[in-house]
Amino acid sequence: MTPEDPKESDELEDPQELNLEDLRAHGFENQFMDLAGAPLEEQDPLDLDFREALPLDAQIEALIFAAPKPLKASEIHEILIQEDPSIAPEVVDSILKGLVKQYQEQGGGFRLENLRKHGYQFQTVPAAAPLMAKLFATRPRPLSKAALESLAIIAYRQPVTRADVEFVRGVDSGSIIKNLLERELIACVGRKEDAGRPMLFGTTVEFLRVFHLQSLDDLPPLSSFQPAQDIIEDAKRRLGGELDEVEEEISSLVEGEHGHDSSEPSAASLTPSDGEPEALPLTDKTQPTSDV
Repeated sequence: MTPEDPKESDELEDPQELNLEDLRAHGFENQFMDLAGAPLEEQDPLDLDFREALPLDAQIEALIFAAPKPLKASEIHEILIQEDPSIAPEVVDSILKGLVKQYQEQGGGFRLENLRKHGYQFQTVPAAAPLMAKLFATRPRPLSKAALESLAIIAYRQPVTRADVEFVRGVDSGSIIKNLLERELIACVGRKEDAGRPMLFGTTVEFLRVFHLQSLDDLPPLSSFQPAQDIIEDAKRRLGGELDEVEEEISSLVEGEHGHDSSEPSAASLTPSDGEPEALPLTDKTQPTSDV
């Protein structure tokens, strides 16, 4: 056999180099046909029915499990009716309620939770918190005090510019706002019609999810951060009394300084009295003569 002769062997070639003709030549064509008998080259991956023997509740479970964020019942219904328009929204709601009850009763390590306005999501049970803390020990650091201050200003006064935040805090907040943007807690919601058209910032849905809020209306009122009125009045009364004491102490110190100065010779004491002769001015006759 010369090098130009084709290779005479019954062994299969490299699987990565095999194509449909090679498979037919080796008699493997029937192993690459679907249940309906369609040949491999006639199958369209988008036409394959992966939902065979998969009930509707299992489809809903799969959607919620694979979703990167909570899914609302309406969002799940919109996905399902793309394949089966006969599915009613009431059916989806009923299945979701049944799944929530099922996972609660089975007592596993996770449950299906209805996060009210955010939708449905699988979450671990509270008892698994210590394990999750160990698993996610390398999670991002919590927000600093400065970041929380800036986030609170944006949440209560949105939309605001970076200059607005810095005016309230009194320090530069550029890096903090960048950090909040990276964490998707705030977002640019527009631009202010002002010189330079600075960006306006507001909170996001992620902010509501992280702080377990349905809407911005659930933010605690600013008055809740103020002390009670009786405490304020008591503080004013105490401060008033302390101010009076300070004023009295200052007055006594001033009087004491005046009394100490009266013991020293004053300008009046240096003037001659009526019974004492006035000092004569020095003249040529009264000036002392130098010793020769």
